[in-house]
Amino acid sequence: MEDVLIVGQTPPPINGQTTMIEELLKGRYHGIRLHHVRTKFSRNIEEVGSFQFRKILILLSTFVDIVRARLRSRAKILYFPPAGPNLIAVIRDILLLAGTRWMFQFTVLHFHAAGLTEIYPRLPRLLRPLYNIAYRNADLAIFTAHSSSVAGSVLGARSISIVPNGIPDCAEKHTLNNRHIEPYVPCILFMGILCEGKGLLTLIDACSLLKENGISFRVVCAGTYGFGTTCEEIDALIASRGLKQHFSFPGVVFNDKKAEVFKEADVFCFPSHYFAESSPVVLIEAMSFRLPIVTTNWRGIPDIVGGSGGAFVVEPKRPDLVAECLAKLLTDQELRNVMGRKNRIWFSENGTIEKHRERIESALLSIQGLSQNHLL
Repeated sequence: MEDVLIVGQTPPPINGQTTMIEELLKGRYHGIRLHHVRTKFSRNIEEVGSFQFRKILILLSTFVDIVRARLRSRAKILYFPPAGPNLIAVIRDILLLAGTRWMFQFTVLHFHAAGLTEIYPRLPRLLRPLYNIAYRNADLAIFTAHSSSVAGSVLGARSISIVPNGIPDCAEKHTLNNRHIEPYVPCILFMGILCEGKGLLTLIDACSLLKENGISFRVVCAGTYGFGTTCEEIDALIASRGLKQHFSFPGVVFNDKKAEVFKEADVFCFPSHYFAESSPVVLIEAMSFRLPIVTTNWRGIPDIVGGSGGAFVVEPKRPDLVAECLAKLLTDQELRNVMGRKNRIWFSENGTIEKHRERIESALLSIQGLSQNHLL
């Protein structure tokens, strides 16, 4: 049994990375035993990637927690999820990893966010050696999508594994609403950080085009505002397009409420061009609920939906293309049903949390040196 120390944040805040770390920790494994040091740098989405003096104290306490956990667990493997291309978050990771990697025989970097290597040229020269100590030559680099795995080679990882995200099958116990009752207004669902990068403004522009073409629809946008996008800005934009009666914002949804929002939707729209996007967990959730998807050809998104047959994938920042695809789905219930079934099949074969945990355990046990020791 190999002991693994996982250093990472679990909800709150709720995002793909924190959710996946939480689900990983909940698993039962045959060959690994997980220990956890919870980082607490961000209390909500608005604090992610921002500088606060309290985070300096948290950084110091996290370092102490890692040392204690290493001595207590005797873990040989350090598992760490690097930040995306955000300077504050990268500096935090550099200091933490440079100060702790040496205590472990093996280092595993699990890239839930994309774009880390893009920030290297922007780093102060004094930090570049520490960047190399922190991120280069990991024993294993895990990526959620093939499209982002080139970063593993750039960083000199000794081994690279592709482990797609997976989620619990919360949709299995839910029955979809009866959608043929008239009059019925089809529902477009957007879920994630309510910001420009996730495609919210693109969706609003696309809906303006749908309205001009006389297509019936309503939109539910679930999530919290962040990254410079405010409620006042979005309200004003929606009002200026005459779309107030079309949009509703239930906020962040959890558990049964979240399932209900998915269950009541007809189409999932996620036109992201988010700077750190990798493999959005929310797309897998939508597929599990048999929703057809309209999304973008951006980072790891095509790796998730491209082979399912249940998604339209368009170029980022193209509301005209998003509107065209939404129009096809909103006006054709049979097309929605067919694409939704294909997404459910893909999820059952590829997107469950059980498959994700199996792949993570297999990847960890395959680390060069660790696997050789097991053979001796």
